[in-house]
Amino acid sequence: MRLLAAAFNRAPVRWQRRILDRTQPRFLVGVVGLGIDPDGRVILARHRFGAPQWRLLGGYLHPRERVEDALRREIREETGLEIEVGPLLEVDTGFRWRHVDLVYTYRVASGTARLDEELIALERFAPDDLPAMRADQRGVVERHREAALAWSRSRA
Repeated sequence: MRLLAAAFNRAPVRWQRRILDRTQPRFLVGVVGLGIDPDGRVILARHRFGAPQWRLLGGYLHPRERVEDALRREIREETGLEIEVGPLLEVDTGFRWRHVDLVYTYRVASGTARLDEELIALERFAPDDLPAMRADQRGVVERHREAALAWSRSRA
């Protein structure tokens, strides 16, 4: 292992990158938002693409984009709402395909909701009346709703 490391470290950086590029698996990196309004309701959307269940809002990062900026951009594009991004709640890895989701809380700062072509519906749900939604995201709501609500209320 030491000889391999010594040879790798002597190679030019461009070759080191090529080696890593071809030997390491790639992951999509997404950002997901747990939106909570001041009344404690969870903001969920039904998307036109993918599973029909209600889901948290979010999307994938662009190259060299800050994670918080990606969440703001995705929610603005999909709903027309401007948000304030809160703390990171957790990092999840995909169970069906290779991706990593960074889960933040957020609150709506301004704007009037309007749906873009990606969304079918956007609604707020009481935590004890959540609709059918992805099991992994329901777990996010159950684990972090109280912390997200406390942060949201502290910012209002």
